[in-house]
Amino acid sequence: MNFSPMKNWLFVSLAIIALASCSDGVKKRYTIENIELLAEGPLFDGPNTLQATHAIDLSTIESGLTAENIQMVKLTKASVSTTDSAAFNSIRNFVLQFTSADAKMQKAGVLNPVPKNTASVELTPAAEAELADNFKQKEMIIILDADLEGDRDENLTYTGNFEFEITYKK
Repeated sequence: MNFSPMKNWLFVSLAIIALASCSDGVKKRYTIENIELLAEGPLFDGPNTLQATHAIDLSTIESGLTAENIQMVKLTKASVSTTDSAAFNSIRNFVLQFTSADAKMQKAGVLNPVPKNTASVELTPAAEAELADNFKQKEMIIILDADLEGDRDENLTYTGNFEFEITYKK
């Protein structure tokens, strides 16, 4: 094959553009710490929803970061804790989900069964959960469904800690 200098330049330029567009982007960690998840009583046997709202501040990740730059968000760690080691004894399982005003609800983690006589548990993140749409909003809603054994009149309150890996382009 015989390429002219202009075709060579065009070929090299296209190759560089293709490689640049395939870059992985910048990956950073984002944490939500000690957020109170609450379900107001009375609560009934079966699934009950604890929730909290978290304001998204992209500038804590990088100054000038905009929602349009976010490529992917994955939950990497999720823990739920309480001050009473017996407080999980009436819970069969947990399902963690995230949603926001303009993003669909995403199941992001699960723990089944919930261990007894412990004050803190780690949920298993869902590998397929893609949470970028939630992080492109001003705030997101954290939903923790607790499958309760029996009824109770009191509120149910736990503390959540969540870690995400955010991939974005500069």
